[in-house]
Amino acid sequence: MFTLFFRGALLYVVMIVTMRALGKRQLGELEPYELAMTILLADLISSPMESVGTPLLHGLLPVAAMFVVHGVITLASLRWDRFRALVSGKPALVINRGAIDQKELDRLCLSVADLLEGLRGAGFLDPSEVGTAIVEANGAITAFPAGADRPPKASELGLDPGYEGLPMALITGGRVQPHNLRQTGLSRDWLDGVLKARGQTVEGVFLATLDTQGRLTLQLVGGGLLRFQAIPEEEVAW
Repeated sequence: MFTLFFRGALLYVVMIVTMRALGKRQLGELEPYELAMTILLADLISSPMESVGTPLLHGLLPVAAMFVVHGVITLASLRWDRFRALVSGKPALVINRGAIDQKELDRLCLSVADLLEGLRGAGFLDPSEVGTAIVEANGAITAFPAGADRPPKASELGLDPGYEGLPMALITGGRVQPHNLRQTGLSRDWLDGVLKARGQTVEGVFLATLDTQGRLTLQLVGGGLLRFQAIPEEEVAW
């Protein structure tokens, strides 16, 4: 019984380590060769996990071999565009200047229903509002509105909204995030002081984010929201 438990735990850890080593994209939309490898990995590891009579090496060695092959394919894809197109495919233009390319849909084996579903996922209920749509190499559909229907840019309106970067989560679940706090160039004493001035504590804050305009937003434990200017915008350091 302990042997089964140990083998299962070991193979599970090996699977996690392998998936993490393949890169974060492995956890999102997959290239065709990445999907094939993910399916094979699960199959290879399940056999020695189910049967004590199967040596662990019979599961670990093929996983190591596939990891090496995956690395070779990835490096070759980064170096040679033709090889990448061969193993991963190329983006395909399915809507151009508002017109659906029926031949391209047939080549990709996509139905009109598939296209409409992808456009809805991209935020378009009416396909007539789409100026350009592309089926990416991973199968996702990227769509853009026609020029006349797109929202105006701030620069076109003569506005300058200033720098907008990634807000920093300083507190999550009542715990300070030291790495994010260091990135802002601020200290724990500063954070405690700001919270104390508003009658709050770290433990009473579910989520605290500091944006690149210097505004601090506090989502309080049990409900409640506070938003205020914590530092001058010119002092934002990230």
